[in-house]
Amino acid sequence: MLDEWRGFHPHTTWSSITTAAVNQVAAGLGIGAPIEHYGAIRSYLTRHGAGPFPTHDASLDNALPEPHNHAEGWQGRFRRGHPDAVLLRYALEAAGKLSGLLVSHLDVFQRGMALKWCERYSIPSPPHPSTDLERLPLCDGEDLAHQLTLTHLLANAQPQYARDSIDSAPKLLDYLASVTSLPIIARSFGNTSADITL
Repeated sequence: MLDEWRGFHPHTTWSSITTAAVNQVAAGLGIGAPIEHYGAIRSYLTRHGAGPFPTHDASLDNALPEPHNHAEGWQGRFRRGHPDAVLLRYALEAAGKLSGLLVSHLDVFQRGMALKWCERYSIPSPPHPSTDLERLPLCDGEDLAHQLTLTHLLANAQPQYARDSIDSAPKLLDYLASVTSLPIIARSFGNTSADITL
Protein backbone atom coordinates (compact mmCIF):
# COMPACT_ATOMS: atom_id res chain seq x y z
CA MET A 1 0.00 0.00 0.00
CA LEU A 2 3.03 2.30 0.22
CA ASP A 3 4.31 1.74 -3.33
CA GLU A 4 4.83 5.01 -5.23
CA TRP A 5 2.63 3.96 -8.17
CA ARG A 6 0.24 1.50 -6.51
CA GLY A 7 -0.23 3.02 -3.04
CA PHE A 8 -2.73 5.68 -2.07
CA HIS A 9 -1.19 8.99 -3.12
CA PRO A 10 0.15 11.10 -1.45
CA HIS A 11 0.51 8.72 1.53
CA THR A 12 3.24 6.64 -0.09
CA THR A 13 6.98 6.17 -0.35
CA TRP A 14 8.92 7.48 -3.34
CA SER A 15 9.97 4.05 -4.53
CA SER A 16 8.47 0.95 -6.07
CA ILE A 17 8.22 -2.07 -3.81
CA THR A 18 6.52 -4.56 -6.13
CA THR A 19 7.96 -7.92 -7.18
CA ALA A 20 8.79 -6.43 -10.60
CA ALA A 21 10.86 -3.70 -8.93
CA VAL A 22 12.78 -6.27 -6.88
CA ASN A 23 13.46 -8.37 -9.97
CA GLN A 24 14.68 -5.29 -11.84
CA VAL A 25 17.12 -4.35 -9.06
CA ALA A 26 18.40 -7.93 -8.86
CA ALA A 27 18.94 -8.05 -12.63
CA GLY A 28 20.82 -4.75 -12.45
CA LEU A 29 23.14 -6.31 -9.88
CA GLY A 30 23.74 -9.32 -12.11
CA ILE A 31 21.64 -11.71 -10.04
CA GLY A 32 20.08 -14.15 -12.48
CA ALA A 33 18.78 -16.79 -10.07
CA PRO A 34 14.98 -17.06 -9.74
CA ILE A 35 13.58 -15.08 -6.82
CA GLU A 36 10.72 -16.30 -4.67
CA HIS A 37 8.47 -13.51 -3.41
CA TYR A 38 6.26 -13.80 -0.33
CA GLY A 39 3.56 -11.52 0.97
CA ALA A 40 3.72 -10.70 4.70
CA ILE A 41 0.43 -9.82 6.38
CA ARG A 42 -0.86 -9.50 9.94
CA SER A 43 -4.02 -10.84 11.50
CA TYR A 44 -5.09 -7.20 11.89
CA LEU A 45 -4.14 -4.17 9.80
CA THR A 46 -1.95 -1.26 10.84
CA ARG A 47 -1.08 2.13 9.44
CA HIS A 48 1.09 5.07 10.41
CA GLY A 49 -0.05 8.58 9.57
CA ALA A 50 -3.09 10.06 7.93
CA GLY A 51 -3.58 7.75 4.94
CA PRO A 52 -6.93 6.13 4.19
CA PHE A 53 -7.84 3.24 6.48
CA PRO A 54 -11.50 2.14 6.11
CA THR A 55 -11.44 -0.52 8.86
CA HIS A 56 -9.61 1.57 11.47
CA ASP A 57 -11.14 0.86 14.88
CA ALA A 58 -10.07 3.11 17.77
CA SER A 59 -10.92 0.34 20.25
CA LEU A 60 -8.18 -1.80 18.70
CA ASP A 61 -5.66 1.02 19.16
CA ASN A 62 -5.95 0.55 22.92
CA ALA A 63 -6.47 -3.23 22.94
CA LEU A 64 -3.42 -4.08 20.81
CA PRO A 65 -0.38 -2.32 22.30
CA GLU A 66 2.79 -2.17 20.22
CA PRO A 67 5.55 -0.39 22.16
CA HIS A 68 7.85 -0.27 19.11
CA ASN A 69 5.17 1.50 17.02
CA HIS A 70 4.21 4.86 18.44
CA ALA A 71 2.81 8.20 17.30
CA GLU A 72 5.95 10.22 17.96
CA GLY A 73 8.07 11.49 15.10
CA TRP A 74 7.57 12.01 11.40
CA GLN A 75 5.54 8.86 10.71
CA GLY A 76 2.41 10.08 12.50
CA ARG A 77 -0.24 8.32 14.52
CA PHE A 78 -0.16 4.52 14.61
CA ARG A 79 -3.59 2.99 13.97
CA ARG A 80 -5.04 -0.53 13.92
CA GLY A 81 -7.95 -1.98 11.99
CA HIS A 82 -9.83 -5.12 11.06
CA PRO A 83 -8.78 -7.43 8.20
CA ASP A 84 -10.01 -6.11 4.86
CA ALA A 85 -10.74 -8.32 1.84
CA VAL A 86 -10.96 -5.31 -0.51
CA LEU A 87 -7.47 -4.07 0.39
CA LEU A 88 -6.09 -7.62 0.37
CA ARG A 89 -7.36 -8.22 -3.18
CA TYR A 90 -5.84 -4.93 -4.29
CA ALA A 91 -2.50 -5.60 -2.56
CA LEU A 92 -2.24 -9.06 -4.13
CA GLU A 93 -2.88 -7.63 -7.60
CA ALA A 94 -0.54 -4.69 -7.11
CA ALA A 95 2.36 -6.64 -5.62
CA GLY A 96 2.88 -9.01 -8.54
CA LYS A 97 3.41 -12.76 -8.58
CA LEU A 98 3.86 -14.24 -5.10
CA SER A 99 4.89 -17.73 -4.03
CA GLY A 100 2.90 -17.66 -0.80
CA LEU A 101 1.91 -15.72 2.29
CA LEU A 102 3.43 -15.28 5.75
CA VAL A 103 0.80 -14.46 8.39
CA SER A 104 1.84 -12.89 11.68
CA HIS A 105 0.25 -11.69 14.95
CA LEU A 106 -1.98 -14.76 15.15
CA ASP A 107 -1.46 -14.78 18.92
CA VAL A 108 -4.02 -11.97 19.09
CA PHE A 109 -6.70 -14.68 19.26
CA GLN A 110 -4.97 -16.38 22.19
CA ARG A 111 -5.57 -13.15 24.12
CA GLY A 112 -9.32 -13.42 23.64
CA MET A 113 -9.55 -10.82 20.87
CA ALA A 114 -12.16 -11.03 18.13
CA LEU A 115 -11.80 -9.23 14.81
CA LYS A 116 -14.24 -8.45 12.03
CA TRP A 117 -13.81 -9.36 8.35
CA CYS A 118 -14.53 -6.55 5.88
CA GLU A 119 -16.13 -8.15 2.82
CA ARG A 120 -16.77 -4.99 0.81
CA TYR A 121 -17.25 -1.23 1.09
CA SER A 122 -20.36 0.86 0.85
CA ILE A 123 -19.52 4.05 -1.05
CA PRO A 124 -21.92 6.95 -0.43
CA SER A 125 -22.94 8.62 -3.68
CA PRO A 126 -25.62 11.24 -2.87
CA PRO A 127 -28.19 11.87 -4.05
CA HIS A 128 -28.10 8.29 -5.38
CA PRO A 129 -28.08 5.13 -3.24
CA SER A 130 -24.74 3.87 -1.94
CA THR A 131 -22.64 1.64 -4.18
CA ASP A 132 -21.09 -1.60 -2.93
CA LEU A 133 -17.47 -2.19 -3.90
CA GLU A 134 -15.53 -5.45 -3.54
CA ARG A 135 -12.50 -4.61 -5.70
CA LEU A 136 -10.41 -1.49 -6.28
CA PRO A 137 -9.39 -0.79 -9.89
CA LEU A 138 -5.68 -1.32 -10.53
CA CYS A 139 -4.08 1.17 -12.91
CA ASP A 140 -2.13 -0.31 -15.86
CA GLY A 141 0.55 2.38 -15.87
CA GLU A 142 1.99 4.99 -13.55
CA ASP A 143 -0.80 7.47 -12.85
CA LEU A 144 -0.77 9.43 -9.60
CA ALA A 145 -4.13 11.02 -10.46
CA HIS A 146 -5.67 7.52 -10.48
CA GLN A 147 -4.05 6.74 -7.13
CA LEU A 148 -5.35 10.01 -5.67
CA THR A 149 -8.85 9.07 -6.86
CA LEU A 150 -8.52 5.80 -4.91
CA THR A 151 -7.39 7.75 -1.84
CA HIS A 152 -10.53 9.92 -1.99
CA LEU A 153 -12.72 6.85 -2.57
CA LEU A 154 -11.26 5.07 0.46
CA ALA A 155 -11.69 8.17 2.62
CA ASN A 156 -15.46 7.83 2.14
CA ALA A 157 -15.68 4.02 2.18
CA GLN A 158 -17.82 2.41 4.88
CA PRO A 159 -16.69 -1.16 5.66
CA GLN A 160 -19.34 -3.86 5.41
CA TYR A 161 -18.45 -6.72 7.73
CA ALA A 162 -19.21 -10.43 7.59
CA ARG A 163 -21.83 -11.62 10.08
CA ASP A 164 -19.42 -13.95 11.90
CA SER A 165 -16.50 -12.49 13.83
CA ILE A 166 -12.99 -13.92 13.66
CA ASP A 167 -12.04 -15.44 17.01
CA SER A 168 -9.37 -17.97 16.02
CA ALA A 169 -6.41 -18.36 13.69
CA PRO A 170 -8.11 -21.13 11.65
CA LYS A 171 -11.12 -18.89 11.04
CA LEU A 172 -8.88 -16.06 9.81
CA LEU A 173 -7.03 -18.45 7.50
CA ASP A 174 -10.39 -19.62 6.12
CA TYR A 175 -11.30 -16.01 5.35
CA LEU A 176 -7.93 -15.47 3.66
CA ALA A 177 -8.55 -18.58 1.55
CA SER A 178 -11.78 -16.98 0.31
CA VAL A 179 -9.71 -14.19 -1.28
CA THR A 180 -6.57 -15.98 -2.48
CA SER A 181 -5.41 -19.48 -3.34
CA LEU A 182 -1.82 -18.68 -2.32
CA PRO A 183 -0.42 -21.15 0.21
CA ILE A 184 0.23 -20.01 3.77
CA ILE A 185 3.94 -20.74 4.12
CA ALA A 186 4.40 -19.67 7.74
CA ARG A 187 2.24 -18.63 10.69
CA SER A 188 3.56 -16.56 13.59
CA PHE A 189 2.00 -16.74 17.07
CA GLY A 190 4.47 -14.59 18.99
CA ASN A 191 7.66 -12.55 19.10
CA THR A 192 10.37 -15.18 18.52
CA SER A 193 11.34 -17.77 15.93
CA ALA A 194 10.01 -20.44 18.32
CA ASP A 195 6.51 -19.02 17.78
CA ILE A 196 6.54 -19.67 14.02
CA THR A 197 4.95 -22.74 12.45
CA LEU A 198 5.55 -23.77 8.83
